[in-house]
Amino acid sequence: MGKEEPKKEDSKKEDTKYEAAKKIAKDKVGFIRHFIIYIFVMIVLAMINNVTYRGYQWWLWPALGWGIGVFINFLTVYVFKGGGLKKLEGDLVKKEMERLKNEK
Repeated sequence: MGKEEPKKEDSKKEDTKYEAAKKIAKDKVGFIRHFIIYIFVMIVLAMINNVTYRGYQWWLWPALGWGIGVFINFLTVYVFKGGGLKKLEGDLVKKEMERLKNEK
């Protein structure tokens, strides 16, 4: 029985790594999708703006606003990689699990 425990523990670690990798891949695909939609919509808005009125380039305002959102999305997916609050939450969960385990 003692030999089965490390296998279960290794299996749990592999499952956890797989789930983390799956989430990271899903976040990256989500960002790419977000960026492509952003570019497409901005091209359409620029075309509408320039076909209807060539003067004031109002499409730059939604490009700026949404662009800030795309940039923040990029930072969370590629730079911070879900760290920050998610890491803090994970650390707190581990700490509470240890505390509860020690109470019994």
